[in-house]
Amino acid sequence: MLIQLPLKINLPDTACFESYVAPDASVALTLSQLQAADSGGLSKGVYFYGGDGVGKTHLLQAACRAVSIKGGRSVYFPLKEKQLPLIPDVLKGLEVMDLICLDDVDQVIDQGAWQAALQDLLFKSAALGHPLLLSGTLPMALWPMSVPELRDAMFSLLPVKLTPLQESDDLVLALQRHAMIKGFELPKDVANFLIKRFSTNLEELLAVLQMLEQATLAEQRRLTLPFTKLVLAR
Repeated sequence: MLIQLPLKINLPDTACFESYVAPDASVALTLSQLQAADSGGLSKGVYFYGGDGVGKTHLLQAACRAVSIKGGRSVYFPLKEKQLPLIPDVLKGLEVMDLICLDDVDQVIDQGAWQAALQDLLFKSAALGHPLLLSGTLPMALWPMSVPELRDAMFSLLPVKLTPLQESDDLVLALQRHAMIKGFELPKDVANFLIKRFSTNLEELLAVLQMLEQATLAEQRRLTLPFTKLVLAR
């Protein structure tokens, strides 16, 4: 069961572990533990941190989806979303969820009331054996903490740094996995063309891929290199 907040949060179909390509072995190990969390594979919470476009939101949403598909209770809370009730009290009672995901914690971590609410949630969720997943930009050591108890609570979190995919083969694989989840095939020559033509930034490439997907649906055509060039030339 996926708990929804007052603002309906729709998780994209591609927000799953199957469409994610880990940048290194340590991240891959953490992901395998996350996927086994319902059987005790994850003994503590995780703090994913890094720059934009490295997959922080993707992983939190994927974890929520995986738990809810298996019948567990999960909650995903994007702290950057201004339409949500951004007051510390929204964290109260979340420890009963099988998985709690707080995205972009940097948005509130400089406020004492949020720090107190977060440390309370960390202690309570750890006592119940319910993992808490956080994401942010800064390492936890750089958090501007004014609540001493939060430092102790942080020991229940495993810090995992995420970095952008650098190798072309990894970018191709990530694009192909997203296409597969969407229900269409992305030939390798098309993926390589997109990388050379546009960017090595996965977020930007996925935006182009979405445009190509819409073109294939509208014209009922397979995604080939000639068709790709035709669409992009319009």
